Amino acid sequence: MSTLLPCKIIDNQPLHYVDKGDGPALIFCHGLLANSQIWQVQIAALSAHYRCIAIDFWGHGQSQTIPKACENLQDVAQQILSLMDMLEIKNSVLIGHGSGGAIATEMVLLAPARIHGLVMLNSFVGFEPQVNCIKYQGYMAQIANQQAISTELATTLSEMFFTKNAGKLSHQDSTLAIEMSLFTEQLTQVNPAQIAPLLKFANMAIFKRDTLESVEALTLPTLIAVGLQGHLRTALESYLMHDCIDGSQLLHIEHAGHLANIEKSDFFNQHLVDFLSKVNFN
Repeated sequence: MSTLLPCKIIDNQPLHYVDKGDGPALIFCHGLLANSQIWQVQIAALSAHYRCIAIDFWGHGQSQTIPKACENLQDVAQQILSLMDMLEIKNSVLIGHGSGGAIATEMVLLAPARIHGLVMLNSFVGFEPQVNCIKYQGYMAQIANQQAISTELATTLSEMFFTKNAGKLSHQDSTLAIEMSLFTEQLTQVNPAQIAPLLKFANMAIFKRDTLESVEALTLPTLIAVGLQGHLRTALESYLMHDCIDGSQLLHIEHAGHLANIEKSDFFNQHLVDFLSKVNFN
């Protein structure tokens, strides 16, 4: 049984999070269908020098509810800023994965003085392409109909989160096989009580607003990382964000998909440590 994470009551609902280490604050924001566990390797590498906060967003992990008034990712961003207040964190660097990168960007737009650096891994802040919306809605409909994430669907989703041909490659790569098995198990552990909150969050993430033009005004240090063998995000989307955010860095991660921070953790951590060393937290 996993350890119960601490939580804060935000808009009358418990939001759970990991809080490990001391020093300047890093806030880790996972994407849709993931949870704070995806950041374990990064937290292990960074918590000796930084205070690492990894959130379980609404409907994910141990945060199994969602506030009634939470209607979009801007609302979620404001709630995480409230969490920062409760944890007495004046400023931080945000590290976002997938839709967590969109939430992190909304936080920067809401409170630019409080965010001193931004990392986006396999994220996109523009409108979700229509073909993706239709595909993702299909998966969410399966979850809604079954009131669970079946092993079959979890296996399909897990293969999408890792490098292309991960299913075949895992037969020769035991580490990849273990990583995929753990993620599949995590998906199947979603309980019926959190299905409705998860689906509400999914709808907000899939139909997020377009902030590509807004991010042109960002001036903070930004690292945009993309796994080049992913199913869910394209390198072109990262190029677009890189072009929009003046002075941003673009990192290609070879032989990795959506969860590149897990598949190529050493490579990603190396570049993350280098990026953070150049951020002024004062």
